[in-house]
Amino acid sequence: MRRWIMRGAAVFMVLLLCGFFAAALLFFTQPMTEQTFDLSVETVQWEVYIQEGQQRTDLLPDGDIGYTGLSAPGQTFYFSRILTEEVESPVLYLDTVNRSVAVFLDGERLYTDCPEQSGGVGELTLPMLGWDRLDPVEITLPPDYLGKTLTIAQSTGLGEKQIPEMEPTVYPCAVTLSCGYAYESGIVAESFRTAIPAALCFVLGLLLSTAFLWQSFRGRWDIGLFIFSLAAFFLMLVPLGGVSFFGHYLPYPEVDLNALSRALCLTSLLLFLGSRGNGRLRWILWGTAALHGLTALLGRASATSLLTVVSEYLGLLGLLAAAVLSLVWRKRGNGFYRLFAPLLLAALGLGLAVCGAHAVADPTWGRELMIHLRTGFQNGLPRFLLWSWSALTMAAGILAAFIDLFRRESQRRTEERLLLQRGELIRENYENLRKHNEEIQTLLHDLRHHVTALQGLCREGDMGEIQKYLESLSQRPELNRSNGYTVHPAVDTVLTAMLARGAETGVRAEVRVELPPELPIPNSDLCPLLMNLLENALEANEKAPEGAEKWLRVTMHIRGEYLYVGVENAYFAPVDFDPEEGLYHSTKPGTLHGMGLKSARATARKYHSELVLKAIEDSFSASTALLLPKTEA
Repeated sequence: MRRWIMRGAAVFMVLLLCGFFAAALLFFTQPMTEQTFDLSVETVQWEVYIQEGQQRTDLLPDGDIGYTGLSAPGQTFYFSRILTEEVESPVLYLDTVNRSVAVFLDGERLYTDCPEQSGGVGELTLPMLGWDRLDPVEITLPPDYLGKTLTIAQSTGLGEKQIPEMEPTVYPCAVTLSCGYAYESGIVAESFRTAIPAALCFVLGLLLSTAFLWQSFRGRWDIGLFIFSLAAFFLMLVPLGGVSFFGHYLPYPEVDLNALSRALCLTSLLLFLGSRGNGRLRWILWGTAALHGLTALLGRASATSLLTVVSEYLGLLGLLAAAVLSLVWRKRGNGFYRLFAPLLLAALGLGLAVCGAHAVADPTWGRELMIHLRTGFQNGLPRFLLWSWSALTMAAGILAAFIDLFRRESQRRTEERLLLQRGELIRENYENLRKHNEEIQTLLHDLRHHVTALQGLCREGDMGEIQKYLESLSQRPELNRSNGYTVHPAVDTVLTAMLARGAETGVRAEVRVELPPELPIPNSDLCPLLMNLLENALEANEKAPEGAEKWLRVTMHIRGEYLYVGVENAYFAPVDFDPEEGLYHSTKPGTLHGMGLKSARATARKYHSELVLKAIEDSFSASTALLLPKTEA
């Protein structure tokens, strides 16, 4: 109970800490309340006039938004007003397009398009621009601007209205006064809204790539993790491709980078989900993913709408297939899909529940959602459903992938600990066998001395028959041989003990062992390997029905630079192959059982080999060829 309280407290502390700083980070994704005033002539009062030196003539409004009364076509005109609108960090925006302007505050020039004209109000002759502005003119006002007179000088063409019978009309440009901080905060907010999800996706891709490297360095080539990291990196491009200032950093692409990134992300996701499946059903996801990615690339590269439509419907088909196959693979005991299937169902259910609750709370939003979905399908582009479904599937896949990684790592650590424990047990058994064998050899040695002594006594007592008997007894092979199966003492000890166990249960053994007295492989590696294979063979024979023949065959020899070790045996019960581990399941109860073949495989890999397992008809075999370490000459 105390442990669970500590765990709950730790989770609460971490969530509180992360929540506080996440809120501080997300605060910058919202722009400040913008203070903006529209100071255009149709909104506020301006004095519009022309001025030559000190002579000023007011222009007359034309009843719309224009003014008339120019002395000559192309004459520069002015419009002025006293600034009473208060904002922080005041910034003035002039939408002038192709007109030249100059801006004065209480007669002091703040900006001009024609710096070569140094005159003030009434002394300017501004020309028309030879090009159109893409952005408004931005002018920062001094902090003490309140109560001062703003004057804007603007150029005119030969005739603003191209109607001969009407006199020239001028149109003052649109003027806006805004808070500079609000504008800057809008840029900061957009940057944060772009950078945070992109950075999270990058970190996700980096973690998945690191997991792929970690697995590969440990001897497990998990290409699915690499493909999933690619999906995360494609997802990173989605917010980057949709940002408004993308073109200021990179040349704007001719294709819809946002939609293309989503499509390639979905392609990678389907490939990853296929890599986690079993059997031929995986090819359904792989084939759909390949077609989806290919049509997405071709459709957007060639601007062919038909291929784009086909791509999006293939994406929906792939997501549907992934949902159905996840249930099938979960039922078959697939470890990853036992996690992914319920997570996917929970994500889809949560998404539908949120949409339903929002639609009930805001019926207008619900109607707009249905119109959006119906319009998308009518236009042949079900993007809203496709992207929402793929996002939920991606989230479920991320959670399942990391939980599966943690589960595998925990299982690996547990197996390593159990393998060490089993290795210790095997070493203890080997030491006991070795000591027992030494005791037997000592007894045999003493027995030979006794026989020799008895022979001498018989000679002295002239007991012919006893002498003949003892002489024949001293010639028996059981009293003269030191090893029964091979001259290698450690291997002979293991074979003697393990095959004796089998003989007690009626297992017939066939031994073909050709080894030298010494090998460059330590006994601490070779003997546990042989004992694990023999233990597996004896276990299989224990399941033999009454009257069935029990047998096993041991083969060991050296060919070139390799030591071959193979054990073949009869088996009488079905065996289940685990494709994730590449091993057959053991049916023995107990924590340490089922580790024999894993231990043998670890030893084989230590000597640059693999453990080859074959189950053919009524026989099972396990074999490996160990690369012999080179000994110093």
